[in-house]
Amino acid sequence: MRNQAAARKAAARGKQPPPSLVEARRRRDGRQTAPRARVTGSKTMRLKDTGGKAGSSRSSRTRSSRTRPLLEAVPRDRTAAQVATGGLSGTGYAILGVTLLMFLYGMVMIFSASSGLAFHVYGSSYYFLLRQAIWFGIGIIAMVAMACTDYHRVAGVSPALVAISLAALAAVPFFGSEAFGSKRAITIGPLVFQPSELAKMALLIFAVYIYSRREGKLEGWREIIMPVLLVTSIACVLIIVEPDLGSMLIAAISIFVVLYLAGAPLRRLAVLAAAGAGATAVFIFTSSYRKARFLAFLDPWGAPREGGFHIIQSMVALGSGSVRGLGLGMSRQKFFYLPNAHTDFIFSIIGEEMGLIGTVAVLGLFAAFIYLGFKTAKGSPDRLGRLLAVGITCMVGIQALVNMGAATGVLPITGVTLPFFSYGGSSLVICMCLTGILINISRRDAGRVIADYGRKERERGDMRRRNRRPSPPPARPGRGARIA
Repeated sequence: MRNQAAARKAAARGKQPPPSLVEARRRRDGRQTAPRARVTGSKTMRLKDTGGKAGSSRSSRTRSSRTRPLLEAVPRDRTAAQVATGGLSGTGYAILGVTLLMFLYGMVMIFSASSGLAFHVYGSSYYFLLRQAIWFGIGIIAMVAMACTDYHRVAGVSPALVAISLAALAAVPFFGSEAFGSKRAITIGPLVFQPSELAKMALLIFAVYIYSRREGKLEGWREIIMPVLLVTSIACVLIIVEPDLGSMLIAAISIFVVLYLAGAPLRRLAVLAAAGAGATAVFIFTSSYRKARFLAFLDPWGAPREGGFHIIQSMVALGSGSVRGLGLGMSRQKFFYLPNAHTDFIFSIIGEEMGLIGTVAVLGLFAAFIYLGFKTAKGSPDRLGRLLAVGITCMVGIQALVNMGAATGVLPITGVTLPFFSYGGSSLVICMCLTGILINISRRDAGRVIADYGRKERERGDMRRRNRRPSPPPARPGRGARIA
């Protein structure tokens, strides 16, 4: 400050600036044009000192700018590191975390609900737990494969998946194993597989694949029906033959949601909804067994030993749990009072043992999954990704709603499992596949964000290079130049 004040006085009097200030100015200019490091392979070279000359500093910047891409190849923060390693985004990690939490919670409750039945029938309390763990291993492999495969390619092979699922559904009446009066599964060695679970996923992806390519072209019936609704109708008929009303309803409602989101006119959707409701009513009331189960939903206490037995025992389990529950493993209804306690009515056992706190935790996990699914859809880079993310989220949410509604007596009992919680290998593997597709969509969204980040970084680098100017030469003695 003292040197600057002296310089101003000297300039005002037409004298030379102090020598100390001139020397300090020269040292500063020398630091601005200091030699830089140039990286070539594994060698580090130092550029020749330019001595503060403007021409040499320009050549130094030119040579260093040529090697700038080599330096920028190393990620400088977490976002750039995701580009180099292909890691998940924050949403992808959240989806994976919520999915694993639901599965672990379900494994604990499956063991608690099935231990007595497994010991009585198979001689080992760990029978269902070990089988579910094996299916989880298969599901993890499938989820990783789907997460690493571009969802555009998955959608491209959806016609083949639909053909395979239709063939498997057609084979169920002939080669399926019967359980509780219906044939829904095909037994292959130690594995029991339900083709209806594969059909739900295949139909959803196929509908998204077709309707995403018909944006603004869904005014006519031909574009709506062919080929999605035609294939869906065939699959629904084959599923009803088993019979499996719950899986049929979930598949049909999921396709309806995709059609609505694709932009189909509301008048067409109203006609389709009325036709579907009419067909379902005919299917229910043409069978005395299904009619009794449906009417029991309206008044379960009117037939406590017949159609209303399941609903009454489920309500007893939920009511016994109160707020805190009876304690883990302390359920009474699982001991041959509540049928299918580890599959269709796992939510009731959760309410009995973990109480209201446990059931609210289940609702919170599904709410988080649905939120993350919609968030993934919102950030999806294209129409196919948006429809696919919303369709997957709605399918999982609808199935969970139907199961919990049946357990609480709000909806009729349809025999649908609770996703990620109930025992069932086919359901678990398909849910893990859907989760993998959702994670892949979130990765594509992260890739777009990273691309935008790289573009902004390049723009900032261009601005820095543009604003970089050679330092002005030091004031020459005798010219009276003002020195800031």
